[in-house]
Amino acid sequence: MGKTQIIEKLFLPILTYSFLLPVVVSLVCFNKANPKHILLIIGVYGITFFFLNAYFEELVAILHRSLYYFIYTLTEYATFASLLFINIKSKRAKLFGVGISILFTIFLYLIDFVVRFRSFDSIAIATETLILLVFAIYFFYEQFKDASSLYIYNHYCFWLTIGILIYLCGSLFIFLYADQITPQQKSQFWFFTYVVEIIKNLLFAVAIILYSRRSNFKPKKIIVPYLDLKEL
Repeated sequence: MGKTQIIEKLFLPILTYSFLLPVVVSLVCFNKANPKHILLIIGVYGITFFFLNAYFEELVAILHRSLYYFIYTLTEYATFASLLFINIKSKRAKLFGVGISILFTIFLYLIDFVVRFRSFDSIAIATETLILLVFAIYFFYEQFKDASSLYIYNHYCFWLTIGILIYLCGSLFIFLYADQITPQQKSQFWFFTYVVEIIKNLLFAVAIILYSRRSNFKPKKIIVPYLDLKEL
């Protein structure tokens, strides 16, 4: 067994169980967070992808590879897009995002079931990355334009977005060339996709903590002394 295979076997279980970290943090912070929809979205995402990764071979045998990757990519996209949409303020941008998401779902279906990929849906992942990158840039644009957002790193969605970008952009080129490189080259570099996804799951956990703290934050009332100008 080569060195890269040992590294891959080491990181794969770490990656699989790292999906449960945001779930555990969500459960710990559940009573503190309000509203709770962010925790529910991330919690369902973590549990779903834990099972999709832990039982990969069994699920591929039952569902077939095309259906497995369709569910995997669509669920991932829906989760990331939902988290970004919730924090984007512009109604026009949200409406545009919904339209693009519908088109992406149709495109993903065609790629997976009509065109069919050889072994990996590289085109679908590249398209997903491009769309989510546009949403992420628009989120940052709104935040920097908002004068009240002095410290963007205190916003929980900042860490969600950074995690999503690290994962998608960090693994994009490996996914793009997955069908073109040899099995030896794939085993040499594939573990890097595990690393960036583990980082993403860690940042999701950080985002949940910040979200629960924000929910409990109550700004102090500034007491202004009463001045009776008539007495002056």
